[in-house]
Amino acid sequence: MRTLITLLLILLTRLAIADQPATPRTDEATRTIRRQVKQLSNRHSGIAPEYLFSVATLNYVQSRLSSLNYSARKTDKQPLPANVEQCLEMQAGICGNHIATFLELAGRLNIRARPVEFYIHGKTPAKNHNHICVEVFYNDRWQFFDITWGTFFRKPAGPLDNLASIDEIRANADSRKWAITNNTDVWYQQWKAAGLDPLEYIDHRQVDVLRGRAGTIRLVAVEKTDTRQKFQPIHQPNFVGRNRANTDFGSITLALRDVDPATKTMKIHVAGLAGSGQLIVTAGDQRIMVPLTGVQAGQTITADLSKLVLANQLQLHFQSNRSDGIGYLVYQDITLITLQ
Repeated sequence: MRTLITLLLILLTRLAIADQPATPRTDEATRTIRRQVKQLSNRHSGIAPEYLFSVATLNYVQSRLSSLNYSARKTDKQPLPANVEQCLEMQAGICGNHIATFLELAGRLNIRARPVEFYIHGKTPAKNHNHICVEVFYNDRWQFFDITWGTFFRKPAGPLDNLASIDEIRANADSRKWAITNNTDVWYQQWKAAGLDPLEYIDHRQVDVLRGRAGTIRLVAVEKTDTRQKFQPIHQPNFVGRNRANTDFGSITLALRDVDPATKTMKIHVAGLAGSGQLIVTAGDQRIMVPLTGVQAGQTITADLSKLVLANQLQLHFQSNRSDGIGYLVYQDITLITLQ
């Protein structure tokens, strides 16, 4: 019996492996970076190996996933990469592809990393835009890398591997002077020639930052009348809550700005729901709980806000009932109504 069970386990394992898609380019990227770091480690003793892995992976991803190639493929209406393996095959990618590839390789290289997302507010919601980078954890703290621009921020008068976190970068008025950037990248040169600022997220006055998907996203009304305000995510996440159990990840809170204090009702057009829990709506130190049991995509949730004394902001937070904290509500739009 034990022999039969063992054979069955081996067969099931082989079938599971066989079902996984082949990733020869990602495999080769992992081997190449390991060889590079091994070579570097022989010459740079005392430097954190995570730093060497991070810089080697940054260089590998930026040199192979060309934003210019991605733009050309899009212009020519050619297929765009849908996963890491396709990015490496097509040698094309923009910031989201760069980070997906970096995180995939970091996981294979046993490097602790998480995404850092920037949601930059334009003069109107239609002018919103975004960017994504990473932080890597070593020497007991998080250190920041912008893969797209080949940039990291080395602290002054410190060792080679002493880099700044995104919080330190945004808090220091001189942090642009710390930036070490691959100025030879053609896409970077094109941005600079067009008068654009690749590192605008450092000191932009209106930007929401998510570290490991944890943080607050602010929305302003895209439509407004005397009786209602409509909010939609534009170049912003379209969910509230937590979608990964990894301890380096957290939950997105939603903040509705410039709310009409006469608002009595909130309607949420639901696009999806994952996990279990409830939506918590807060105004200052007041809160109400909106149950989500039985809610499905396509439905509209209605919440009575008449008992809240409103100022100019409402916050929405998903309170999960699961031990891993997973639970999130995907929304299409949120409407605040002043009439009962």
